Amino acid sequence: MYTPVSDRGGGGAVNTSFTSASARAAAAAAARRRSAVGFNTSARRSPFTTPGRSTPLNRSLQASQLMEGSGQYTLESYGASLPALVMEALTFADRNVEMSAVLSQCGWAWLVCGRRLLVWRYKVDDSRRLVNHQFRELTLPPSDLAHRAQLVVVYAANEGQVPACVAASPEGFVRFWPSIAHEGSYFEVSTELQGQECDSLVFLGSSLGCLLATTTSTTLLIQPGQGSGGNQTINVRQLKVPAGLLGGISRRVSSLVFGSMPTQAPEARLVRAVAVPGAESDERSVLVLSANSLQKWYLIPNEPDKLVYECNVEKYIREGFVDHVWGRERAGATQLRVWLVDMQPTSGVSSVMVLTAAVNPQVSQQLVYALATMDTGGSAPPLAVGNFSVLKHSEYYQDSAENVLLSQRFLLCANTAYIYNKNTVLCVSAVGEGDSGDRVEFSGAGDSILGVGRSQGLPLFFSANHGIVSIAPSQHLNQSSMLLNESVAEDTSRLCEALNISSVGLEAITASQDQTARLQAAFLHFNKNNIPQAQALLDELFPGADNSTLDATVISLSTNLLDDSPATDPRWAESNEAGGTGAPMSLILQNQLRDKTTAHQYYINFLHQTGLWQRLSVGQVEETRVLTRVLLAEHAEQLAFATSLRTRHNDHQHLIDAAIRHVLNERGETPKGKLTHADLFYRRVSQIEDIIWGLLRAQEEVLAADVAPRDAPATIHSVNSLVLALLQSARVGSASISGITGTANDPPLEHIPWTATQGSRGVRTLLLEQHNTTVEVGLARAEDGATRAKLYTQMVDLADCILTGYQPQLRSLVSVSHDLHQSLLRSYERDRYNLIQPLVQGEQYDQAVGLAEKYCDFRTLVEVCDRTDNQERLSQYMTQFGSEGFSDFVFRWYLETGKRGRLLSHGDQGGLSRFLQDYTSLAWLHQIQTRDFSSASTTLRQLGLDEMTYLSRKKTLLSLSKLCNLAANVPGSADTSVMEDDTMTLEEELILYQEQLPEPVLNAHSLEADTMRVLSPTELVHLYTGDENTYANEFDFKKALDLLAFVPGEEIPELKKDIWVRAVLRNSWHHMDTDNPLEAISDTLLFKTIELAFTQGTDIKELLLPAEELLECEELGDLKEDATFKFLVNAGYEKISQLVG
Repeated sequence: MYTPVSDRGGGGAVNTSFTSASARAAAAAAARRRSAVGFNTSARRSPFTTPGRSTPLNRSLQASQLMEGSGQYTLESYGASLPALVMEALTFADRNVEMSAVLSQCGWAWLVCGRRLLVWRYKVDDSRRLVNHQFRELTLPPSDLAHRAQLVVVYAANEGQVPACVAASPEGFVRFWPSIAHEGSYFEVSTELQGQECDSLVFLGSSLGCLLATTTSTTLLIQPGQGSGGNQTINVRQLKVPAGLLGGISRRVSSLVFGSMPTQAPEARLVRAVAVPGAESDERSVLVLSANSLQKWYLIPNEPDKLVYECNVEKYIREGFVDHVWGRERAGATQLRVWLVDMQPTSGVSSVMVLTAAVNPQVSQQLVYALATMDTGGSAPPLAVGNFSVLKHSEYYQDSAENVLLSQRFLLCANTAYIYNKNTVLCVSAVGEGDSGDRVEFSGAGDSILGVGRSQGLPLFFSANHGIVSIAPSQHLNQSSMLLNESVAEDTSRLCEALNISSVGLEAITASQDQTARLQAAFLHFNKNNIPQAQALLDELFPGADNSTLDATVISLSTNLLDDSPATDPRWAESNEAGGTGAPMSLILQNQLRDKTTAHQYYINFLHQTGLWQRLSVGQVEETRVLTRVLLAEHAEQLAFATSLRTRHNDHQHLIDAAIRHVLNERGETPKGKLTHADLFYRRVSQIEDIIWGLLRAQEEVLAADVAPRDAPATIHSVNSLVLALLQSARVGSASISGITGTANDPPLEHIPWTATQGSRGVRTLLLEQHNTTVEVGLARAEDGATRAKLYTQMVDLADCILTGYQPQLRSLVSVSHDLHQSLLRSYERDRYNLIQPLVQGEQYDQAVGLAEKYCDFRTLVEVCDRTDNQERLSQYMTQFGSEGFSDFVFRWYLETGKRGRLLSHGDQGGLSRFLQDYTSLAWLHQIQTRDFSSASTTLRQLGLDEMTYLSRKKTLLSLSKLCNLAANVPGSADTSVMEDDTMTLEEELILYQEQLPEPVLNAHSLEADTMRVLSPTELVHLYTGDENTYANEFDFKKALDLLAFVPGEEIPELKKDIWVRAVLRNSWHHMDTDNPLEAISDTLLFKTIELAFTQGTDIKELLLPAEELLECEELGDLKEDATFKFLVNAGYEKISQLVG
């Protein structure tokens, strides 16, 4: 019986970043051997290179490669090198962003970093030749929780076919790409999990789809397919036992219409869901292990789900711990705490192995692990544990660390279980009594296990620092090491043979004073394994830390490799243009390009191995400064572009031949001797992008000719197909080059990719021209829907290429120049809209939306939703792009297009209240709609006070404010209420004064009651007392005097004087009867106004001007000197004084 012993800290921590405990001696010996090599091994490597993984062309990247050895297990790198963008993501990812990966048995790998999904092919074929990386990047659905690679499935229905992808967000939004080659073309569905969180996605086969399992053990079947109308749909249904006549009928959910799922009862914690093959190739058994029970389902396409059994397996595990660890005399089954940690199917698929853990609190806090095997092959549930293997590895249990201790997972390969967590793999025997195992630590700085998988019977681990590695018993490696060594030697021999063409003059170029020639000599010596000579040359060329000429020399040699001609071709010898680097040996163009590609890849390896790669910084091409590493990667892309062009030459011979002639004519080059146009063109790979310009000129000739209507779209389609295929080939050309992103020490530079250059012959300019031609000529002349559909698809791909080309340039300008970045951003946004708009006009909404989502073209997204009246999709975008200001963009778009009703229909979604704070003319409508009457009253009051355009509007706004205040029924403080009441009363009085203006005044000033503007109190005074008021009486002048209460204090004296002077001038004073002065003045407007004011209780003393001041007014003219006038006024004032005493 096994007695648990504490293993806390047992064995010690491994200091090396990726070694096994028993491999330390071998590692030390290997280090001593490496120190004897002539090169500087202290130069920093890329974090993704591994010992021996020295070159992307070395056979070690095309098959497993020995890394470190131990007594029982050996570590080896596996499969293809990581694509550049994967390495970039691992190197520069935000520490707060969780990353995870999956290595599928079908040879595809994927890495999840935030919402980025990076997919590539990692497996090599049987001939150990590296297949294309077939790298793709997709965007995962929006999520508030961290995405996980375990919620993604990439699968291909047939071998060699571009795979499809299904991805689920933790909240249950499922996104399906029929082809990962078209990242913008996908379909979505919401599984309506009612708050449950997704745990894993298991592929069941093309017929059944995928199994989505939640953390609470709810299981759903996700089946991408086609609906009755041919449109893609995603079927979502929960696994459940058929009930009655309608049992088992799936709920079909369109990718654009989101259905609902019944709320699920809470279930137990999910441990693992696995699928094993059934009786037929398209049938599957699904095993779902929860915290204490095991479910087995049997699924057959187009048939109801069958729940084979559900049983409690935790009790059998509990009994196993009692019998094999503590014994009946020391422990009862009920006092143990038992956890089911993980589950894997065995190789026979008729049983499963469960990793379990238990602690007996009454004995100790030692957490014991065991592997239990149970038979699950039949229709009856397991009744016992078949094999119970207790591991000699235990942990000290603490409640606070429970999640960490139980986060172990394991892989089962043959008879070995590989138990792992983020930083450790424990390799133990899965049969018989448990052994102590061999521990492998991934403990280097920043290292961790991001994902796992199986391939060809080997367990694979994805290391953040070392890429894909496998751990296998040493015997397996011993049997294969001879074959590996032979294949590596074979590749090295072939390379040396390819470069041997220049060895005749090797001594001459070694002694040359030209730095490029001497670097070439070091390169040749290196590949002929003359390491000391190569190192000596490099020390002379670039001594110490002197990098002054390094970048220019490295760029020069790389360009020479691209533009070299075959030295063995007598036709080039006759033209005196024979090659110098010796890269191309073949006389056949396709093979020449292959040799150049091989030489360039070995050149990159040479730079890595000699430590020059890490020293590279900034070079110069013509007058443009560039990052040298990036330029070398672009050279690899140009080689891939040229190779792809030559491969397709026969399929488009007339088109490509015509394009080549245009290019050579433009360059002023003519074939000499027996050389052909193709020989001249394919030699200069560094200018290979000129073919795009040539293709467009050849296309112009066809379109300008008198051809049949259908020939124009066919020609455009051919050119589009060719250009897109070439650009796609270029994108994978640099995938095997590591470390191309530069370092933090590199200066900020604008980076314009060679596939996104500007100018009359720049690739971006030409692609924009071709897109425009496709729209204006191709679509216009297309005679059938099928042709238009093909052209629309190509328009999407062209737009994708153009917009993708903008991204590196925009990113680089952020740290270079704000003005340049903003200028380019405006160009990008203009081109983005113009590229997508033809799809909208052609009602290709799905394709338009795909591009608009990918490149955040909010204008297009809003226009499409408005055209299709799809408010549900618009609401989804408000959530998806909420942090990027999408809601505000939508609201502004509604305002600019005059669709204010649509704007207000959004309620308070997307922060409409906040947005409308700057648009108070609409805010009050929204506040009333949301029943915020108090805020509406305040807003309307302020609008009314500010309104100066229309009097009628001012009156309406103030009236509505009062109504909203009544509706709110929220009394304010006493002071505030008085202030608001007084202000509103004064405003209402002013409105009334303006509304009472006499008709002659309105006519004289062309004012209409409904449209006149708001007049100031001063203006009203002048209108009431002015000459235009021909029938003015004492009431008009009294109103003018009352209006003084609304006039600023400093203006009152002057206005008061004007009013009284105008009142005086309304009458003739020269012939009045001075014998009866009081009777004479009683009919004057002056004294009528005074009498009216007196009868209304006005303070006459305050209202009147003093008689002396009135009689001195210059505005009175001759009256100022008229004795009669003075007499009458003084007599009237005397009478008034008596009356007011």
